[in-house]
Amino acid sequence: MIPPDHPVPLDAGVARLVAMLDEDRYEFFAERAGVLEFDARMARIDAERQALIQTLARYGFPGQSQVRLLQVGVDGGTQWVLAADELNARQRLAGLGVTEVRSVDLADVLHRQFGDLAWLATSP
Repeated sequence: MIPPDHPVPLDAGVARLVAMLDEDRYEFFAERAGVLEFDARMARIDAERQALIQTLARYGFPGQSQVRLLQVGVDGGTQWVLAADELNARQRLAGLGVTEVRSVDLADVLHRQFGDLAWLATSP
């Protein structure tokens, strides 16, 4: 959501999507737009468009599930971690001493590694 003291993006389509962003995603968008406008000297409308593309590339579309599958190296083997928040998951895994973490395609791994069906267990 666009805070009341912030300008509404110039492009109506950008403004509609930006209005759907949560606080963290909006902060990322606004920061990127500012950097692109002032440091890269882009026109404001183009900076906002590019910032939205970068925000969506990083976080996905508003309302879209952010579930990520992480391939984790543990004791020379591979474990699979399903996470609703990748950043939080990576921080928790680091706290457990895990250093090898890679985001992978859920559908591909589910098909190739698990024959389209996998059981879930709780984390330590």
